[in-house]
Amino acid sequence: MISFLQIEERIFLMKKMIANLSSREKRVAVLENDVLRKIEIMPPHQCSTVGNIYLGKVTKVLPGMDAVFIDYGVDKNGFLHRDEIPSFQLTKRDGKAAIGQYVRQGEKLLVQVTRDETGKKGAKLTGLIEFSTDSLVYIHGIDYVGVSKKFKNEHLQKQWRETAVQFKQPNEGLIVRTSMENESETVFLNRLSSLRQLYKNLELKAASLKAPALLYERDNFLEMIISEMSRTGSGELAIDDFEAYQELKKWIQENGKEWILSYETGPKDIFSERNVDGQVEKVMKKIVWLDNGGYLIFEETEAFTVIDVNSGKFTGKVEKEATLFAVNQAAAKEVARQLRLRNISGIILIDFINMEKPQHKLEIIDIVKKEVARDEMRVQVIGFTELGILQVTRKRTSPSLSEILTIPCPVCSGSGKVESAETVAFRLERELLEHRKADDEAVWVEVSKAVADVLLGENESYRPTLEELISKKLFLSFVSGSINTYSIKRFGSIQEIERAFK
Repeated sequence: MISFLQIEERIFLMKKMIANLSSREKRVAVLENDVLRKIEIMPPHQCSTVGNIYLGKVTKVLPGMDAVFIDYGVDKNGFLHRDEIPSFQLTKRDGKAAIGQYVRQGEKLLVQVTRDETGKKGAKLTGLIEFSTDSLVYIHGIDYVGVSKKFKNEHLQKQWRETAVQFKQPNEGLIVRTSMENESETVFLNRLSSLRQLYKNLELKAASLKAPALLYERDNFLEMIISEMSRTGSGELAIDDFEAYQELKKWIQENGKEWILSYETGPKDIFSERNVDGQVEKVMKKIVWLDNGGYLIFEETEAFTVIDVNSGKFTGKVEKEATLFAVNQAAAKEVARQLRLRNISGIILIDFINMEKPQHKLEIIDIVKKEVARDEMRVQVIGFTELGILQVTRKRTSPSLSEILTIPCPVCSGSGKVESAETVAFRLERELLEHRKADDEAVWVEVSKAVADVLLGENESYRPTLEELISKKLFLSFVSGSINTYSIKRFGSIQEIERAFK
């Protein structure tokens, strides 16, 4: 008999996925109870390279950083740390050993991307080549065995560790995932053999190519969909690409999953058809409203992200401390959801509304930890600072959603602010004053209307004074738009400027 709690949990975990793969820009939305939990959007020019394997060439050795730069065929060289080099891992030497003992400039290496390039930083690479399935992870270049901590049976967990150790080769790392728990040893050996063969094929291909070269391109979108489907035994997936539909249908049958798969062929966009577009649009907004009337403000920078929690319209019906705590509780849950949605990574500072009771701070930390446990990225909740700001870090493997979908404003360069009309007008005035001793009789300036209004004063009352100060007649023409700007076009005699001005 299924209890009410079990029914409630099943309802809570009801997962839907909408995959829009038919156009050049790929989009996948993950929903729980029809609430958007994750969105992946990838324009064709920004496809993630995480998981791709290359034959790279060492361009520079950095002894002070225990790292090297690798040319692997893209604009920016990748970064490879000594600890990610197989020769270092397999010798198991002292961590103080110099990187020059393991790699040299000009050497060719097999490398795999673990983090896409972001901003001015090149991609992060590893020489420990990894292939994974939903039940087994194979890593070449490291001596390691790991077994999922989520096994329900401790005896089986120990048994699988022993099995992995028994069949593993010295230069291999194996991670046994939860879905292997009730599989047979034959299934394990078949999958291990298949992954080994993948690596051997990779080495054969590398031997016939010159560096840099792409050896293996990972289908990140299809893998992301399969990874999401693996996390729950059942759910619904609607997809508009027939080839991907066929592959996923085959995967569902082979793995005994209870996912309901549908191929959408209608003329309407699948995101619009499933009412997802509205939720996606909200993801890019700076302000996020909470159900209780409070709101969050997101400020993303290259160094870190700041999230400010505000009580907004929420006044509550109890004492002040309880009211503020209620806003912070709702904010803690929404922050965890937004971090995953927006793919915000790195250092995250959350400025919760000040709480006087230490117990309330501990409860907020517990809520955040519980909510981020559903995130596939590693999230660390460090704790509150003396100023009451919660410190969180989230592993970065790819650009945030805002980095993918937006570019810095060409006017404000991403600052969100532009110079005022007063600032620009007074700068123009100072520049004109620098030419007051020149012999020219007139000057022509192209200027925005707002700047001209400040420069000349109300009803141009300051024009005579300004022309006397600069010893020149001033001709103004106007540029369209709302940007505060000016350009000195020409100095000359009054007749010359009048002819040019016309």
